[in-house]
Amino acid sequence: MNIRINGWETGIRFVAGHFLPSIEKCSRLHGHNYALLVEIEGEPNEDGIIIDFIRVKEAAHPVVEKMDHRMLLPSGGSSMEIMRADDEYTVRFNDKKYVFPASDVTVLPIDNVSAENLASYFAGELARSGIFGKNVRSVSVGVAEGRGQEAWARVVIN
Repeated sequence: MNIRINGWETGIRFVAGHFLPSIEKCSRLHGHNYALLVEIEGEPNEDGIIIDFIRVKEAAHPVVEKMDHRMLLPSGGSSMEIMRADDEYTVRFNDKKYVFPASDVTVLPIDNVSAENLASYFAGELARSGIFGKNVRSVSVGVAEGRGQEAWARVVIN
């Protein structure tokens, strides 16, 4: 049995900037209105529920909040050079150079800021949140870069 939470409808959304150096059009600085879509697979417990929807939303919101209205940068990968000095990040790739105030940046432990990598990151964060009981088999997270354009990742829990 599955339960689903649609971030478009429930407010699990964020707005952020990024770029993908390896794709010409996407290498230009741009942003998206993102939403998280969460699907949890499991069996209802003795109370007849897989997990309380509120617990899932409470676990997702802090992760989303640290990305909202930020520039998202990857800590991994080799397609760009990212340096932090004082209160700013300097990013270089191809013939481009960007400088961002550190307070406007969230650095993520991913190779590049694609919807696919964001989905894996969020699925891992929810899986490690400790909110799931033994009745939950997996959590899948979709990251939508606008309605109808999603990447999904699944993590097995139990």
